Amino acid sequence: MLGVDTCGPSGSVALGRISAESVQILGQRELAGRTYSATLISAVGGLLADHGASLGTVGVIVAVYGPGSFTGVRVGLSAVKGLAEPAAIPVAPVSRLDVLARKAGAKSAALDAHRHEVFLRICDNHSAARELLAGIEELKAIEMRPGSIAVCDDGSDAVLEVAWPGVELARVSAPTAADAIRCAMPAIFKGEFVDLALLDGHYLRRSDAEIFGESPSTPLKADNARAQAVVIRAMRDADIEQVREIAASEREAPQWPRSAYQAAVKPEMERRIALVAEDAATGVLAGFAVLNMIPPEAELESIVTAVEFQRRGIARRLFGSLASESGIAGVKKIVLEVRESNRRARALYEALGFAVSGRRPRYYADPVEDAVLMGLDLGHSRQG
Repeated sequence: MLGVDTCGPSGSVALGRISAESVQILGQRELAGRTYSATLISAVGGLLADHGASLGTVGVIVAVYGPGSFTGVRVGLSAVKGLAEPAAIPVAPVSRLDVLARKAGAKSAALDAHRHEVFLRICDNHSAARELLAGIEELKAIEMRPGSIAVCDDGSDAVLEVAWPGVELARVSAPTAADAIRCAMPAIFKGEFVDLALLDGHYLRRSDAEIFGESPSTPLKADNARAQAVVIRAMRDADIEQVREIAASEREAPQWPRSAYQAAVKPEMERRIALVAEDAATGVLAGFAVLNMIPPEAELESIVTAVEFQRRGIARRLFGSLASESGIAGVKKIVLEVRESNRRARALYEALGFAVSGRRPRYYADPVEDAVLMGLDLGHSRQG
């Protein structure tokens, strides 16, 4: 059995041997953070060679599929698919939260999601486990209080203690690929393997990529003086308070802390494109958008229009600029997810050329709802 975990700040690959009653971990190799794409495959090859094994002798691959680093999850799953498909090796996916909980002997677990948020697995004695992304205020609103919660980092520890004072925390070291192999044993014994075509990251993000207040049929009229006076430019540190006010005015818009926007506008953040739409006459911001690039793919993280500028095509112009800039940077495809019930946003995305590529059942919480996955090949974009 080969285990692969690239979801955290550091990663690992492990090799194990399973018997009728137990699993023996033969060895494990650590992977430094931000090196997965360069080191993962060579680490797997070295680990197999250390124990006189080959890919042909691997009977199962255990893949930790998130939640965690967007880049790490993508790199790990791409490698797992590349290893498993040619050799027809079954793949057992496991949640990193489930691995952490089992390692600590707890039912619930939390991982640092940054932005003062946590990835949370919550379970009590009377309900099935739920996994969600939540900030401090959302945690305070959750009525169900679990028992002990497994944690492995300072970020999740701090958020939980603020939201739930006195909560019992079970602190353990970060989960590894060896822990994932142990966690996957029940599923492997039951023959519960994933169709590789459906294997996708377990990101637990809220609907940050929804567009609010735009009508897909609203054209940007040439004689609309106010719309024409809006200029699209790079977001600056001085814009952040206005940007946060725009987000706060929309109930479902992502509520990022100032630090998240500050990170997005730093000149060295070449992976991020953060834009604002500014009324040239008044200096008032009409909207903003943020894109996270991992060429040849990018994720639309957030795009929101201020209430007083809605239905003037602002979001469409912002997206057009994002598409142009990311295309120059080598991006070929933009992806996003959106709540199934947000028909207005989905219609706009379809008008821009996005197509549905799949769904994640029960992906969102409050209320529980499916996420619709959409993608756009930039060569097929309907932006001018």
